[in-house]
Amino acid sequence: MTRPFTGPTPADAPASLATLHAQAFPMLSSAQVAQVAPYGETIAVPAGSVLLNSGDREAAFYIVLEGYVEVLECEADGAMHSLLLHRDGEFTGSLDLFTDRPNAVTLRADCPSRLLRVDRPALAKLLLADRPLAEIVLRAFMLRRIGYVRQRPYGGAILRSAAGVGQADPVLDLVVVGGGTAGLAAAAYAASEGLHTLLVGRLRCRADLPGADALPGFPGTVTGLCDGGLLRRAEDQSRRFGSHVLPSRVARSFDGSGYPYRIGLDDGQVVEARSLIVATGMRQDGVGEPAAQANTAWLDGYLDTDDWGYIHTGRAAAGSMQARAFESSQPGVFAAGAVRAGSVKHVLACIGEGAASVRVVHRFLDASAH
Repeated sequence: MTRPFTGPTPADAPASLATLHAQAFPMLSSAQVAQVAPYGETIAVPAGSVLLNSGDREAAFYIVLEGYVEVLECEADGAMHSLLLHRDGEFTGSLDLFTDRPNAVTLRADCPSRLLRVDRPALAKLLLADRPLAEIVLRAFMLRRIGYVRQRPYGGAILRSAAGVGQADPVLDLVVVGGGTAGLAAAAYAASEGLHTLLVGRLRCRADLPGADALPGFPGTVTGLCDGGLLRRAEDQSRRFGSHVLPSRVARSFDGSGYPYRIGLDDGQVVEARSLIVATGMRQDGVGEPAAQANTAWLDGYLDTDDWGYIHTGRAAAGSMQARAFESSQPGVFAAGAVRAGSVKHVLACIGEGAASVRVVHRFLDASAH
């Protein structure tokens, strides 16, 4: 007898808000700043200088060496609202740096300031070359995106739950399976844009076990992003807007014979969802080999895959000439990151795919609602 999804268990208790803030806004040491310096340039800016504009696509990463950088949000009436100040040793940025999305906020020097500026291509090179620093930066970027929800969802998205006010909707808008970089990015964007989202995120972090999002040029998983790390911290933020993170659960089955879809978890729970993003990566025991297997056996053969289990998407998916980007042969089921056939299998590309796939989920849900 299966049990319906009821949300996080006591074993998945959230981290403290103080820990969340420290992880989202870390202060780099002088040695860490020195490691970044060859990738950027030191600039001096007067008070009031705008570094990035909300809505623009040109972006950069800044470390505050001296002074303050203010993060501002544009209100509906055009007024600018101050969200926070970055001080000496802190850095700016979020997951938007690795996507084609416009900047969500404006950055402005609050006083005469000295900054280390790193453009987007150089930042990508830095994070692929320096794993410890990458863990700090990517963890912060994930948490900032998850936490970027105030009175209204980002981008004007509408909460899609069919339940009435004050009622729980047993059917989720989206389930994301996979707690690697693609899955985390997808879940962070989906939840922050108003989708009732569940992230089933178990990862194994040891190199001799299958199940991790193994990425050439960035071996194994980012240790700070797996198991008891970022996923547990993300749960506290996600629950604020009706979404959930299950860091220790594994998806065991998928039933695509009806709609909404049904995903079975290893503890007996059954989740019903209007859409699904598969971001389960590839088996660690085949890293870098042409025959490395994707983690898709649990999908029970419902999706069109290649000989190694990688999911075909878009027009490459059998019978799917009208399929959207990232969409599999099963309408409303999407693949992102290393598990998708033809994807670029490194960490930053996986983040970009996870974020981009959420846009396509919105279009599917819009179409299926009419």
